[in-house]
This record gives sequence, structure tokens and C-alpha cells, in this order.
Amino acid sequence: MMNWWFEKGIDGFRVDAITHIKKTFEAGDLPVPEGKTYAPAFDVDMNQPGIQDWLQEMKDESLSQYDIMTVGEANGVTPDNADEWVGETNGKFNMIFQFEHLGLWSTGDSQFDVTAYKNVLNRWQKQLEGKGWNGLFIENHDQPRRVSTWGNDSQYWYESATSHAVVYFLQQGTPFIYQGQEIGMTNYPFESIETFNDVAVKNEYQIVKENGGDVNQLLDKYKMENRDNSRTPMQWNSNNYAGFTNVEPWFPVNPNYKEINVADQLEDENSVLNFYKSLIQLKKSADIYTYGQFDLIDADNPNIFAYTRTLDNEKVLIVGNLTDKESKLNLDDDIKAFDILLHNYDTDINFDKIQPYEAFVLKI
Repeated sequence: MMNWWFEKGIDGFRVDAITHIKKTFEAGDLPVPEGKTYAPAFDVDMNQPGIQDWLQEMKDESLSQYDIMTVGEANGVTPDNADEWVGETNGKFNMIFQFEHLGLWSTGDSQFDVTAYKNVLNRWQKQLEGKGWNGLFIENHDQPRRVSTWGNDSQYWYESATSHAVVYFLQQGTPFIYQGQEIGMTNYPFESIETFNDVAVKNEYQIVKENGGDVNQLLDKYKMENRDNSRTPMQWNSNNYAGFTNVEPWFPVNPNYKEINVADQLEDENSVLNFYKSLIQLKKSADIYTYGQFDLIDADNPNIFAYTRTLDNEKVLIVGNLTDKESKLNLDDDIKAFDILLHNYDTDINFDKIQPYEAFVLKI
């Protein structure tokens, strides 16, 4: 099947849930936890022994025969075993989507864990260094909007959207942008169970209701966490249904489409969309963003994600405050001269007072 498509001229595959392709049936029927509608099966259907033999066959008989690009959705893969997946010698794919960094937030008063985020991505950067390639992403169709969960979509909407963009985009690897992320689309303001489309949410809601549980608490949880947040129609303009369609779509459009849409942002030089365009241009402007060595800076800083990229005699510093707190960046060396390549604030750079969700790229 893959070869048939390659012969048609396609340029590659994004391979869905590939770590689940091999199963084991030794465990028999799995118990369904109370309050759930299905049995979690990751321990019996993910990364089972022998899976690499199957993937090697796919590589030998298909992937290696064509000049194509592949990315595998690879839940459960860690930097310790990534060599089998993306390594120059033993790897089967050009890159993978790994999920270690996605669950570092929760609802309520909990905040995004910047330190844990840095630790995860630093491990992937350093352990794949010279061995394999990273697939870089922060949003997809199964995750809520990052500006609403990792950032602040009210007081610091623009700043948090662009700060998170800078931090992930300029690491070593190929960055992916999920539709709507490039204009800062936010979570949908769910008000009732009827608005949800996700069958898992609807089923769990029914179980909680039948058992006399707190359905309001459940809804509050899923308002923030549910993947339906990323599946609302793309917001193209301020026309009816955000210009996505001329008729009522299967799923409601986020009511903020008149304030957040492509058409308006194309005309605004200070928009999230135009910031992403500048970010893409910067990424492609020099080899340092492709081949430069990644090194974490101020690793223990609980608010700031900072790193350098170094290639030959060139060095750039990438800094992103990923919180709503003014923060200080601790540098080993005093940087007295630099060129500002990108900045999401219209202010001077002050390492001692980095503003909430401020991000910048400096040539040092």
C-alpha cells in the first residue's frame, strides 16, 4: 500500500499510532476501571517485543526505496530507545512525535511546569544529538490549545502564544504547526455536555450522572483538557462561521473568531500570525538553527526556558519566559553586546527583568 502511494508521487507519511501496531493477547480480557468506558491497554498493545522486526521490514521493502519524509506518532518512546526509531543507523523514521512533554499541566490552580518541560526536551535534544532528528510540536488534534493551558489566553494572549512558539521552534529538529496555532486560537468556552463532540466525554458524563457523581466537576475538567478544543473550525475571517463554510458546520465555531482570525492578522504587522512568519524566516535564515548544538541555560530557573545554539564561531541565545511572572535570567557569562533577531515585546532587553511571557532571540 505504501509503495503504491509512493509510486503515485507522494512525499511521505505521517504514520499514526505506530507504537501500537503489535499486540499481545496473553493478558486476556482487561478490567475496565470504575467510571471509565474502556480498559487502558497501553501495557499490552504498545512497543511490544518484536515490533522493530516489523518496522525494519517496512523500512527495507518500502521507506528506504524512495526519496521521501516520514514522521511516526510514537507514544511511549523515550530518548533511551529512540535510536531504534530515528537513529542514523537503526532508525526506521526520519523523526517521531513523542508525547513526554504534553502532560505537564493540569486544571485548577496548578501552573505549567516549566522545569519539567525543560528537562524533557533537553533530554531529547542532547540524547539525539548527532544520532537522530527531533520532531518539534506543542499542539495537535488530540490536545487542547496551548495558549489556554500552557499560557494565559486573557491577559497575555499574544505574549504567551509567541513565547511558547519561540521556545519550541528554534530547537534542533523540524517544527510542526497545528492549524490555528499560528493565529493563537484558544480553547472553546464549553457550557454544557451537549456542546462536546468527543464520545469518551459523553460516555463518562453519562456514567458519572448515573452514579450520582459531580457532573459539573467533570465538565470543568474537560472544558480545559478536552481535545475538542483543538477541533473547532479554522478561523479564517470575521464572516459567518469564521469563513470556514457557508452553512452551519458539524461543530461550533469559537465565538472569539471576530477577534482572532487569519484575515485580520495578515493586515496587522504585530499579529501572532506575522510573528510566526518571522519565526519561520529566522529558522530558515542560517544553518545554525538546523545544525547548531543545543545547550540549556539556567536549567533550574522555574520560569524561563533559555538555551543557546552554537555552530562553529556563531552563537545565538533563545529565551522565553513561560509564566506570567517577571523573572531574572541567570547567565554564566556577562553578555554586553548582542543583536536582537526577534522579540515579542517592544522594549529593551533586560536580563534581570524579563517580562511575563517575554521571548527573544539574540545573536551573541
